[in-house]
Amino acid sequence: MDDPPNESAPAQRAAAPRVAGGPVWLRRVRPYGFVLVPLVALWELFAHVSIVRGVPRDHDWIAARDYIARVRREGDLVASAPWWTDPLARMHFARMISLRDAARPDATSYARAWVATIRGGRHPDFAGWPEVSSQRFGAVTVRGLRNPAPARVRFDFVDALRPPRAEVFRHEPGGDRACDFRDRLRVEGGGLGQGALAGPERYQCGEPWNYVGRTIAEDMDHRGRLCIWSHPVVAVPMRTIFHDVPLANAIRGHHVVAYEAERGGDHGETGAPITLTVYVGDDIIGRDVHADGEGWKLFQFDTRRWANTTQRVTFEVTVEVGGNRHYCFQADAR
Repeated sequence: MDDPPNESAPAQRAAAPRVAGGPVWLRRVRPYGFVLVPLVALWELFAHVSIVRGVPRDHDWIAARDYIARVRREGDLVASAPWWTDPLARMHFARMISLRDAARPDATSYARAWVATIRGGRHPDFAGWPEVSSQRFGAVTVRGLRNPAPARVRFDFVDALRPPRAEVFRHEPGGDRACDFRDRLRVEGGGLGQGALAGPERYQCGEPWNYVGRTIAEDMDHRGRLCIWSHPVVAVPMRTIFHDVPLANAIRGHHVVAYEAERGGDHGETGAPITLTVYVGDDIIGRDVHADGEGWKLFQFDTRRWANTTQRVTFEVTVEVGGNRHYCFQADAR
């Protein structure tokens, strides 16, 4: 029996010259292919020169530093943009950036900022701040920014974390167990899997990791945050109590799980959510749950009921399942 006719054969024969010789446009430009390599090399050279010209020199940073030192006032924030240039700013402007400024929770309490900017970058902390001045020094532009509505902070809980203003307890089934305050301790440890580096002052509550104290925690954006370490214990709430706190409109703060723990394991596994409950006296004013992946998370609770009074404020930290819960929070009354 004869094979059925191959209806696609004419189409294949028609396409054959195209396959053999390539598309028409390719056959036309092929004789000039020898020009392509030097053109690519010239483009790479031009791109390299453009990148190098855009990199600030040391003298650019030094000129920007000297200018900021002349114009800044007490309380002004010195920063840089984009935010990933922060290590450069801290290196060149070290005398004008305190630890509190470098590890700030946000910029809402500052009235003005001087921001050393490269490549037209912006910093999320200053969104909505109008620019009042601009001065260029080579590849660095110093922008003077004004906060349209600076917050008035009445009380900073991180600053006040020491006796007699603060006490810490483990709320155990048999009753509260006070944590011992210790100061002048050696700062040592750190490293992978160890959480944030413990400071020289802390309330020791049991195991070496179970303490409450000031530290710097790295958030999911790799930004250092000055906060109160309060590693939770399963079924044992950690309570940090502050006395005689002057209240106004709100208690506002952030909480985080240190980057190494919050990012999850190599296979995407994460830890248990952590609950922060805030009391004024014996009244719960708010509760916020931090889950892995939320990063430096904002919370704010209304305290207008107690405005212009001093009260006892308690921060209670709880977790249902343990394991790498390297938790830290900060707050203020405003």
